[in-house]
Parts: sequence; C-alpha cells; structure tokens
Amino acid sequence: MDFYYIFAGSPNTPQRVLSRLAVCGQLKVRGRIAENRETPADILQLLAGDENWEVRASVATNPRAPQEVVEILSRDENADVRYSMAECDHMPFHVLDRLAQDQNPYVADRARTTLEEMFVCLAI
Repeated sequence: MDFYYIFAGSPNTPQRVLSRLAVCGQLKVRGRIAENRETPADILQLLAGDENWEVRASVATNPRAPQEVVEILSRDENADVRYSMAECDHMPFHVLDRLAQDQNPYVADRARTTLEEMFVCLAI
C-alpha cells in the first residue's frame, strides 16, 4: 500500500501506472492521484466520478483539472466538495461566483470570502 501511495503522488510516475492505480480500490491511493498536479486530465476526469467525496474534492481543487470537470464538480451533491472549491483561490471567478449563490450557507459564505480576498489582492 505505501509503495502505491508513493507512486500515486510522484510527479515522475508514468501515466499508464497512474491509470492503473486510479481504478484500484484503495481510497488513499485514488485521493493521492487526484491531488497530484502531474496527473493527466483524462485520469482526473475519471476520478471526478469517484464514489468518495474526498477524491472528488481533490480533483476539483487540482489546478490541472479540466474546466468541464470543474464545472460539473461545482454542482456536486456533496457540500464538502463544493466547500473545498469555494476556499480555493485559483478557482475561476465564474465558478466562485456560482458557489457564492450556493444553497448551502457555509459554501456560499466561503465562496464570498474567497472572492473578497481575491479582490483585496488585486487592489494591492
């Protein structure tokens, strides 16, 4: 398990190895692949449909996640996925704006806070 975990997070792991690890049953390994900034878009797209919300949240906040995946995950049924996105300062403005209108008040408040912080940084 530890061996697979190390491979899942390494920027040097070949794509074919990441593809095989992404479909394994080990949650910890799938999560590590989802957060790996070198994971290819097609594997992130596969993991965006993972049954575990933590894996989906890691995909959503990965800067390499394809735009269409980010769009889908911004409407995820699990508020924790949306909250993770709402606190992510590299999220596209329109996604944060949508999350600021979320039905969950914690998600909406966090997205508004992130937007405010972004505007403060731009004003400096």
